[in-house]
Amino acid sequence: MRLEKTYQASDLKQILARLRAMIDATDGQHQTRRFDAFGIEAIQVDYDQLTQIWTVHEHREVRQFQFDDIDLVAIEIFDVLHDLKLIF
Repeated sequence: MRLEKTYQASDLKQILARLRAMIDATDGQHQTRRFDAFGIEAIQVDYDQLTQIWTVHEHREVRQFQFDDIDLVAIEIFDVLHDLKLIF
């Protein structure tokens, strides 16, 4: 997979690190993180530690997805942020 110059492989690692922190958090069953580009929130991710279900709220397309795999969540976030950066 070739990554565009505007978004690097290290960005995917950072996304995964933030998602793993949601799994490891001890301050509540439900964890929420927001992901943005250029100060514009693109995605909100919710994680339910009890069910281990990820819910991704994509703001630009106004849609929502549920995943049970952290890698799929990371790819979705990466793709949305990458597309947003291409607009600017």
